[in-house]
Amino acid sequence: MAEYETYCARADEGRARSLASSTSPYTIEVEFLGGLNQAQKAAFTTAADRWVKVIVGDLPDVNVNGRIIDDLLIQAEGSAIDGPGVILGQAGPGFLRPPGGPGEFLPATGIMSFDKDDLASMQANGTLVDVITHEMGHVIGLITSPARKKGLVKGIGGDNPIFRGQQAQEEYRRLRDADELKPVPVENEGEPGTRDAHWREKVFANELMTGFVKQAPNPLSRLSVGALQDLGYVVDLEAADDYSMPSLLALAEEGELRTHIAPIDVGIVLPTIPTVLPSDSLVTAA
Repeated sequence: MAEYETYCARADEGRARSLASSTSPYTIEVEFLGGLNQAQKAAFTTAADRWVKVIVGDLPDVNVNGRIIDDLLIQAEGSAIDGPGVILGQAGPGFLRPPGGPGEFLPATGIMSFDKDDLASMQANGTLVDVITHEMGHVIGLITSPARKKGLVKGIGGDNPIFRGQQAQEEYRRLRDADELKPVPVENEGEPGTRDAHWREKVFANELMTGFVKQAPNPLSRLSVGALQDLGYVVDLEAADDYSMPSLLALAEEGELRTHIAPIDVGIVLPTIPTVLPSDSLVTAA
């Protein structure tokens, strides 16, 4: 087996103990397969460090093709795809934990493969870290196959797709300063991989998991962290970024209220089609 450079990001042990009653914090291992310069690798490590601040609880170890995974392995690379624009890359879960048990459908592995030319462009224009963080969110399960398999996304392909997770609805209620819960609007425009897989940009503007990554800041809000809780993760809501609902009138007046293709306005990132692991892939403690 080839040896690759790796980076491990781990949640805070104290937060894991207090929130998840676990002595084993959530861990993301990034395995660099090649084609990335040091600044680009640093974007991946920064993104992984950000996600383990909001996901703290351990998941069951799984055996993936003879390799024990604790908790998420992401294979990252830069490659030659099609030059600048059009196809920026592919990102998403690879193998999902088996149904019916702890960590049901939560990703064990993921792939993040980007066109070298587009990586260079994002590095130059200052969007690289936020784009990588955004796409890592998709690998983790926002708002991709795990959410769909758990029945949390409804109305896919229609005019008004929604996310029905209870905690996400509660965070959406808080953002609206309202009394009643409402499903969270999911993107209903754009290319495949954009629509039905992001928060609706015309509602949430620069939140990290909308379909377009703007110049910083692109906050990771309690809405997204709450959705992770709905997926089955043990999370730290207090680790979310400050975020408030945008003034749509002000955005429209500034010419900013428009739909883009994701994650930046020059191309798309293709989704993955993950495989659900069998029940005997779960590793039992000795």
